[in-house]
Amino acid sequence: MAEGILRSLLAPDAGGQFRVKSAGTGAVDGTPATTLAVQTAAAKGIDIRSHRATRLTPELLRGSDLVLCMEPGHVARAQELAPNAIDRIRLITRTDAEPAHSADAGVSDPIGGVATEYEDAFNRIQSHLLRWLPRIRAAVERSEGVR
Repeated sequence: MAEGILRSLLAPDAGGQFRVKSAGTGAVDGTPATTLAVQTAAAKGIDIRSHRATRLTPELLRGSDLVLCMEPGHVARAQELAPNAIDRIRLITRTDAEPAHSADAGVSDPIGGVATEYEDAFNRIQSHLLRWLPRIRAAVERSEGVR
C-alpha cells in the first residue's frame, strides 16, 4: 500500500523525477498484494492490483536515495544488508535525522489482519508520507540543481 500511496501523492508533480519501489525484508518475489490491501487502496482511489512483492536486497538499498521502513526491525535489517546506506535508511514515522527510539513502533504490517487493520495502516502510512513529501521533493531538486 505504501508504494501506491506515495506514487499517488507524487503523481501531480512527479514528471518522471521519482522512482518509487517497495521491497520487503520477508517478501516472496512476485507475490501479489493481499485482497484486503487491494480493496483498501481502491476505496481511496489507488489501484495496486498489479503490485508484486520484491525482496529487499543490498543492491536495491545502495541504489536508493531514501529508504523508508515501516517498522524498527525493518530499519535494522536494511542497515545490516547495506551498512554504507545507513544515512539513507529511515523509519517512516521519523522525519528527523535522529535514530528511531524503541518506543517508536512505526507502522505495523496488517497482513493477516482484518479490514479495519488495513484501513488503519493505510491512514497511518498516508499521514506519515505526507510529512515526508517536502523532504523528498527538496532532495530531488537538489540532485537536479534546482536549488
